[in-house]
Amino acid sequence: MSKDRAFHRRGIKSSYLVMGFLSIFFTQLLLNLFIFGYLELQQMGGVWQSSFAIQAFFREGVAPEVVEKVQEEVKALPLAGEVRLVSSEEAKNKFLGYFSLQEEDLGLEENPFPPSLEVRARRVEELPLLAQELEEIEAFEEVFYGGENTEALLRFYRFFLTAGGFLLLALFVFSLLVVTAVIRASIQARGIEIEVWSLIGATKKFIRAPFIYQGMMEGLSGGVAAFLVSLVFFHFLLDFLNTSFPLFFWISWEELVLPLGVVSVLMGSFLGFLGALLACNSVEEESAK
Repeated sequence: MSKDRAFHRRGIKSSYLVMGFLSIFFTQLLLNLFIFGYLELQQMGGVWQSSFAIQAFFREGVAPEVVEKVQEEVKALPLAGEVRLVSSEEAKNKFLGYFSLQEEDLGLEENPFPPSLEVRARRVEELPLLAQELEEIEAFEEVFYGGENTEALLRFYRFFLTAGGFLLLALFVFSLLVVTAVIRASIQARGIEIEVWSLIGATKKFIRAPFIYQGMMEGLSGGVAAFLVSLVFFHFLLDFLNTSFPLFFWISWEELVLPLGVVSVLMGSFLGFLGALLACNSVEEESAK
């Protein structure tokens, strides 16, 4: 009978370990997908950044020294990346070239095109914020940025971060609840052992240690397993994407290894540790009542 009980207890313990492992494993897999999507958006934004620029036009009759001063001021802005001065002559030549016109076709004695600054943000998603800062500079008459492509990318970027953030938060809470419930059940299943330890003078730290260790090992193993599965999956996925759409801006497989490895190991271990800690505190509070 005692052997049957011991076997049954080991079976219950094993099932608890598997449940905790799987909850962290699937949570981490989804997090790795989110990381891939985020890095891919960053890659796309970096490549398309050259075509997304803010055009800030100076007021009519602005002095050259003011133009130079404002250019240096804009370069010093934290959000600003490349800043290039477009002179009145260059702006006129661009206009004539775009419409295939000659200078005499304009029929104007003076150059009507003001000088401007062509400003690129360090990150594409920061374009609106940078444009707002430029609009506050009195030397500028008008500030234009974006277009349909820019707005579409920014909307998708914001949607991705918002929806992904809520989803990951929900998954994190769910996984934490599962780990906490698993460790809590494991503690309750070993109630007699814990009572014996308490009677012989074991400290709370000593009693907690195996359960904290169990939680961390569940988290670590789940994170490492998710990391390895993710690497294999993304390796074949990126090979397929690069073969099917060779002209698109895909991130390289090597760029995923470090962020996925660090996040998988740290997040998995943290989830396991926090879940075990909450379970121990919960059981101790109930025992105190």
